[in-house]
Amino acid sequence: MQWYVYLTTTAAMAALGWFGYELLGRPIRAFFELRRKVLEQMHVLQSISLPKPRELAKSSLEIREYDQAVADVKRAERIFRELGFQLLAFGENEPTTCNALGLLGWDVVAAGSKLIKLSEGYPRPDTERADLENKIKRAVGLTDAAPAAFRQRPQQKHGIEFGNRSIYARDLGLS
Repeated sequence: MQWYVYLTTTAAMAALGWFGYELLGRPIRAFFELRRKVLEQMHVLQSISLPKPRELAKSSLEIREYDQAVADVKRAERIFRELGFQLLAFGENEPTTCNALGLLGWDVVAAGSKLIKLSEGYPRPDTERADLENKIKRAVGLTDAAPAAFRQRPQQKHGIEFGNRSIYARDLGLS
């Protein structure tokens, strides 16, 4: 072949590579950075306990502990809400990347909405925080049950069994 064919092919491949990197590479890197922040904050804020009722605080130390616990819960709410909105904004601004990540099993929009739901129900004791956190982790591609996925699953005893028996109309009573 001629040398100019190799040159144009190389230039076209470089342009396609650059286009692919701009289309998917940078947004995926941004998603992984956002994912890292979410998981880091979930790990850090997991140990925050809910404040005891204010009526039970009798000393000034208990009142300060209550005020600190309330401030910590409000900070956790704000952080989860902010991260949830960032995930939702990423989902709206990068639909191609979200579709590509969806093929890998990561649901950015679901993780964002679950984070917002977690921020709304964080101070209430009846909120299933552990369940919401597991759903968020599953949506961004991190599960606590990852080692369990490598274990052999138990065989079901009531599986579908196929028979090779022929069915005739006379057996059905349709005559």
